[in-house]
Amino acid sequence: MTTLSRRGAAKLLLAAAGIAAAPRAFAQAWPSRPVRIVVPFPPGQANDIFCRLLADKASENRFRANRVVTENRPGAGGTIGMQAVARAAPDGYTLGFGSLASLAINPAIMRNMPYDAERDFAPVIRVFQAPLLLLVSKDGPRDVAELVRRLRAGGMNYGSSGPGSTQHMGSELFLQGIGAQAQHIPYRGSGPVMTDLMAGSLGFVMESTASAIPLVRDGQVRALAVTDTARRPQLPEVPTLEEATGLTDVTTLGSGGIVAPASTPPAVIETLHEAFGEAMRDPAIRARFEEQATTPLAEGPAGFAAFLRAEQSKWKRVAERGKIVIE
Repeated sequence: MTTLSRRGAAKLLLAAAGIAAAPRAFAQAWPSRPVRIVVPFPPGQANDIFCRLLADKASENRFRANRVVTENRPGAGGTIGMQAVARAAPDGYTLGFGSLASLAINPAIMRNMPYDAERDFAPVIRVFQAPLLLLVSKDGPRDVAELVRRLRAGGMNYGSSGPGSTQHMGSELFLQGIGAQAQHIPYRGSGPVMTDLMAGSLGFVMESTASAIPLVRDGQVRALAVTDTARRPQLPEVPTLEEATGLTDVTTLGSGGIVAPASTPPAVIETLHEAFGEAMRDPAIRARFEEQATTPLAEGPAGFAAFLRAEQSKWKRVAERGKIVIE
C-alpha cells in the first residue's frame, strides 16, 4: 500500500508538472501561423492606418515567418468586429484593435451589448491617444465664448460620425459642462460631417486631430479648442477646452489598443506586448503617429486595463446625465 501510494503520488506530481509546463511549451511554440488583428472599422480610417503600421513593424521585427495581418470588420460602432474577437479561440492568433468607443463608450450606452468589455477581453497594449478639435465653419463663431453664448441661446445643432462615437460623446460632455443643449445629427463617417460643417449646415463638430488639422491649416474650418490637457504642438495657438471654458472635466482623448480574447495564456500576452511595444518604440513609427497629432504609447496590460475601467465609468456618467441610449 505504501509503495502504491508513493507511485500514485509520483504520477500526480508528474501530471501537475505537465500541466504547469503546458503554457510555457505553448508560448515557446507560438506563433506557428499568422496572427490576425481584427480592425472593427473600415479601411482608411485612423485606427485602421495605425493598426497596419503596427502590424507591419511587428512582422518585420518579430514575426517574419508568421506575419501579423489585419482584417477589417466594420459595423455597429465597432461592436461587430469586437464581438468576433470576444468569441475567438484564446490562443493568441486572433486579436482586436479596440477603440475608446468599442471598449468604453459602447458598453455605457448600448442596451444590448454583444460582449462584456471587461470580462471578454485581455488587454495587451494601448498604442495611442489623441484629442478632438472643437470646430466651426470658417464663418462661424470666432472663439469658444461666442459659441457657448449661441449654444445657451438654443436652436443650434452639431454633427458626429455616428451615435456613440467619440465625437458624439465628446460633444455631449462639452454641452453638459456648459449647461446647454443642441440637436445631434449623426452621420455615417467623418467625411460627410466635415462636408456639411464647411458648408455651414452644422453649428459645431468635434473631430479627431488627424482628420481635422489639414482642413484647419487650409482655412476650410476654424479650430476653437482642443480636448486635451495641453495645447497641441501642431496648433499651438488653439487653446484647450479647459482653458477656453474654465471647466476641469471636459477632456476627451480618443484611444486605441490591442486586446486578445479572455483566457489567452499570460505568456502569449507578454510576448505580444513585447513585440508590439518594440514596434511602438521605433522612431519612424512614433513619427508617423505624431504626424497625425496623435501621441504614441506602449502602455502595458495593467495600465491599459486601468484606463478602460476609468473611461467606462466616465462615459457611463455622461450617458446617464444625457439619457443617451442606443437600442
